[in-house]
Amino acid sequence: MNNQNGFLSIESKNIFSILKKWLYTEQDIVFRELISNASDAIEKLSSLQEDEACLSPSKGTIRVTLDTEDNRLIISDNGIGMTADEVDRFINQIAFSGAAEFINQHSNEETRSIIGHFGVGFYSAFMLGDHVAIESKSCKEGTEPVRWDCNADMSYEMKQGSRTEHGTDVIIYLNLDSPYLKKPALIHDIIKKYFIFLKSEIYLNAPEFDNTLVNDPSPIWKKPQSEINTDDMHDFYKAYYDDVSDPLFWIKIESIDLGLKGILYFRDTKNGTEELDGKIRVYNRGVYVGENIKELIPKFVNLQSGIIECEDLPLVVSRSTIRDENEKDLTALIYECLSQEVTIAMNSMFENKRSDYEAYWPQLNAFVKYGIMQDRIFASVMTRKVVFEDLYGNHLTIAEYLDQIKASHENTVYYASDALEQAHYIEIFKKCGLNALLFDHVIDQPFMRRQELVHQKVGFIRIDSNIESLFEGTLSPDDTPYVDALTEKIRASLGERIANMQLKITNLEQESITSLIINDEKGRRMADMLEIYGFLKSTDTHLREKQAQSTYLVNLNNDTVKYILETEDETQSALVINQLFDLALMSQGTLSLEHMESFITRSETILSKIAQAG
Repeated sequence: MNNQNGFLSIESKNIFSILKKWLYTEQDIVFRELISNASDAIEKLSSLQEDEACLSPSKGTIRVTLDTEDNRLIISDNGIGMTADEVDRFINQIAFSGAAEFINQHSNEETRSIIGHFGVGFYSAFMLGDHVAIESKSCKEGTEPVRWDCNADMSYEMKQGSRTEHGTDVIIYLNLDSPYLKKPALIHDIIKKYFIFLKSEIYLNAPEFDNTLVNDPSPIWKKPQSEINTDDMHDFYKAYYDDVSDPLFWIKIESIDLGLKGILYFRDTKNGTEELDGKIRVYNRGVYVGENIKELIPKFVNLQSGIIECEDLPLVVSRSTIRDENEKDLTALIYECLSQEVTIAMNSMFENKRSDYEAYWPQLNAFVKYGIMQDRIFASVMTRKVVFEDLYGNHLTIAEYLDQIKASHENTVYYASDALEQAHYIEIFKKCGLNALLFDHVIDQPFMRRQELVHQKVGFIRIDSNIESLFEGTLSPDDTPYVDALTEKIRASLGERIANMQLKITNLEQESITSLIINDEKGRRMADMLEIYGFLKSTDTHLREKQAQSTYLVNLNNDTVKYILETEDETQSALVINQLFDLALMSQGTLSLEHMESFITRSETILSKIAQAG
């Protein structure tokens, strides 16, 4: 071939600076572009080999070589290669009316017309050096190899090359201050980050790396389910995500129509104590694009970790993220597909493996509820398949709970929001043979409000609210003088402490219950909301009692209460009344600090009197 010299046909001389500033922000993009180009060349050759029997099949390989003696970085492939005419067309002819028009026109073209050919991406090589060369030989019979050299001033030379096999070498003469000359491991890490699942094998030759295979062309997650060994999958997950725990389970994702495949790992979050946000890494034809891309991945799915690969993602020129314009239908379809796949898998587990579903529930709790609140597809199927632990350790849906207790209190769901703080009420429920559900996760309160919309005829009442009817309290005309006398003693002993409460005295069937504080459900929720927004302090117990419309329920049928009525010792009576009242407050976690010291002193006095009596 005849030697050819000239300048790249670009009107604006500052095109390289525009490429650096506008298209590329980090030097590792150079590796992303050039190795991606090499992979595209191999894929193109592979497709030709399938169509043209005259071409002998070959295994695609990419080699990255760091020559520290001559300060060169060489990225080599055995792909389709280029003729001199193709080098002239794809490398030299990037002439447009100006640099801005050049960028705009390429941004509007189809992805494959930019990515997969030498062009814009190739010129990122000048970020690492002022001299870049190409050695290439086409796979077409009878073609000669070509060498192309170009400097940062845009002067180039084309001449006959020396390559004997089809493929391409991109040779970058590195700047002397290049960090890769001092730390070759940086190249290894970049290749592993962006190309760990590339179909073509990538080998690194550099100081400390002797023909090292960097990537995994056939990762376990791409294998058919029948070929996956659970232990190997666990090992892969822990190594890839640097997690010490095995995943709970995984979901394989595939859509032939969308060119989508992947895997979603459901993580062991130690009952929600570990970090909730997962990591879902997105790949385009084996090349890393980004992590947790909101246009593709539903918010609730992002609580787990996974790998998503799509062949036709609409990428920006630098391949670093998804384009905003055009192709929105594809990204929306991928988003919907992920939501559907997770919905199908979770529904199948609930219907066919309920024991597994319940065993995993401490880990799935927040995920399922958040998904219902965030995603309409997931909510349409899973809203009625949320389970709650009951007071006896069983897992029940709202419908199952209502079916179980409808004979005693139909269309009312009683729940506990804090098993420790409301332990006294839980024990009372158990003694009475009643049941309630545990809504004790931070997401349960907003989720419950959604449940009230779904189950509009069902009331949700906390275990310490509106429960008088559960205990079938009764009074007869003969009880009136006792109620009056007890009311007088209680108000005299408690004074202002009970000023914000209603006092209700009745005969409860359960003799063991002395007294309870019962709140109005709506009022209590309003008090909680006021506290959340800072209008009510947690220490403002009197204001909370007033807002919650609290009732102090006293059991006339209890022996301790009968003692209060019968004793003539006013000091002793006041001591017991205040102690019972403080215990009722403590059972709700609302005993104020100012009364805590009195409670401790009073408890010591009671113990002392018992000891003296003994």
